[in-house]
Amino acid sequence: MPTIVSIIITVIITLSITVTQKYLGTRKYWQLGAVIPIISAIIMSILFYTMNVKLTAKTIVPCVIILVLELFIWLDSRKGYRQKEFNKMKAKDI
Repeated sequence: MPTIVSIIITVIITLSITVTQKYLGTRKYWQLGAVIPIISAIIMSILFYTMNVKLTAKTIVPCVIILVLELFIWLDSRKGYRQKEFNKMKAKDI
């Protein structure tokens, strides 16, 4: 039973981070989308240096995947924001 609870908690945390990243990426100020990747990088570096986690492929690859996915979400959000703004400007021209 504890493993199911930990899996559910992990899924909830992951979804909340993803939704927050998507929301911050679609704001007017593009810098807000960088908040989550920067916080993730800081937390990962703290874990590596203070907890003495060995730098192996087994520990680095998941961290890199997480950061890359967060950056892709940010870039996709920015593209959607620009497209929305472009559509607003196009509608005002007509």
